[in-house]
Amino acid sequence: MSESASSRTYRWWETGVIYQIYPLTFADGNGDGIGDLRGIIERLDYLNDGDPKSSSALGINAIWLSPINKSPMIDNGYDIVDYQDICPTFGTLDDFDELLAKAHDRGIKIVLDLVVNHTSNQHPWFVESCTSQDHPKADWYLWQTPFEGQDRPNNWQSYFGGTGWTYCKQRGQFYFHTFNQNQPDLNWQNPDVRAAVYEIVRFWLDRGVDGFRLDASSVYSKDPYFRDNPLKYGATDKNDYNNYHHLYDKNLPENHQIIRELRTLLETYDDRVLIGETFIDNRLYDSVIFHGVDNDELHLPIAFEFPFSPWYPGYLQREIEKKEKVTPADGWPCYFLDNHDIPRHLSRWVECSLCVDANAIAKAAATLLLTIRGTPLLYYGQELGMVDNTDIPEDQLQDHAVVKSDTGETPPPRDGARTPMQWDDSAHAGFSFGKAVQPWLPVHANYPDLNVQSELTDPDSILNFYRRLLRVRQHSPALQYGCWRSLIHYPHEHMAYLRETETETVLIAINFAYEQPFTLDVSLDREAWTVLLSTDHEVGKAIDLPDTLQAFEVTLLQKTRD
Repeated sequence: MSESASSRTYRWWETGVIYQIYPLTFADGNGDGIGDLRGIIERLDYLNDGDPKSSSALGINAIWLSPINKSPMIDNGYDIVDYQDICPTFGTLDDFDELLAKAHDRGIKIVLDLVVNHTSNQHPWFVESCTSQDHPKADWYLWQTPFEGQDRPNNWQSYFGGTGWTYCKQRGQFYFHTFNQNQPDLNWQNPDVRAAVYEIVRFWLDRGVDGFRLDASSVYSKDPYFRDNPLKYGATDKNDYNNYHHLYDKNLPENHQIIRELRTLLETYDDRVLIGETFIDNRLYDSVIFHGVDNDELHLPIAFEFPFSPWYPGYLQREIEKKEKVTPADGWPCYFLDNHDIPRHLSRWVECSLCVDANAIAKAAATLLLTIRGTPLLYYGQELGMVDNTDIPEDQLQDHAVVKSDTGETPPPRDGARTPMQWDDSAHAGFSFGKAVQPWLPVHANYPDLNVQSELTDPDSILNFYRRLLRVRQHSPALQYGCWRSLIHYPHEHMAYLRETETETVLIAINFAYEQPFTLDVSLDREAWTVLLSTDHEVGKAIDLPDTLQAFEVTLLQKTRD
């Protein structure tokens, strides 16, 4: 190890596990079929009841809440009209304060989604900006007039499909939107916009929140000259977002200055975290540079290459090795498998695996996520083995933000990965605490068997595996902050790697093969390892290093040193 893993103090967001909640579908506390803050409060003990010896709590350290600000809900909260209030759908500011206090009592941090690339088109700022080109807020958004003979100011596309420009008749100009036309982009070059956003950040930090996850944090800054993006070589469809090199509408140098300013603001408060979605189509290198030159930007940049890898050990290890190489020495990695914008990992990976045993894949994936070096982000229901609901009737879909492009193509709705948390086998999976209320989205048909209540009673369930794994991680310095080292250079059907500190070594071995054992050929002392967790060996037992891994075996072994 080039540097002692225990030579510095690690912060809560480096050693902890963050759990993402999509509030609309986590728990309904008031019985109207829509998830809310009251529902989350009532379910806090499931996440962490404050007792390290708890027999039922999951054992997470922080909650990341998808947006709960006041919103017309065109994009289900990602279109905001009041940043300093709670959407009535979810409750009130008093409800939020109660959630914050009760979460903190249990040792749970609260991280809020901060959506400041854009607002709703119903936000008072935009309503005022629309009135005239001379209004004091005229320059708070990205307004342009096309050159003579052109029908749009430039060729910038919306990520949701079609042109990124929409005409405002009242003002007589076009405004730009990276996403839906109901989500106009803010003009971050305007100092008044910056000041207004930073005041919003202070409002929530003063209230006691523990940090923010920045939505779309790599697209804040745009080219002031609004130059066309170059079309990729060989591309012919000029209406496809992915066919362009996005040189002028994302990842601009000015973007990093904005992130640095946000980080500087957070540093005036104690122990707060700044997480950033560096955009879904960014490469890993584009993401890691958001750590900053002097580790002065994002604490945890989120990249999508790891979850988008196929279920194959060589690809997954390649992404881990890449992140290990490019993450700055004073930076910290971050990993996830699922979130609200992509299909759940069991829906993706069962499709590309020859194995039909989703439970085995879920346990192997959980082990990988929670034992590599970095902060894991869990998505609600992941710990149950929830999969996408692909049978939602068209008239019940709620993802209204996606729009048809000029070619008639429509991005697939994201509702399948956002269906209600499955609590028990009562009506609608107990989403409304047993009340027979139709939820905001239909519950997956598998809920009578796949739910919290039934999995807690099954010692071999995915949920109980997650609970055991999280407890092992909580008590292992090596798994929390130790160095990562692979024992297999080109893994084919299995992975074996170490997490190490000066006093502890943990060996993680995962067999991806569903039919046959594999030889565990590693150059290690084979005697006197303690089983921390295993699908095939007795926990707590001292064993010699096994010669083979059984089909879909997952094993964690430990050696300690004085």
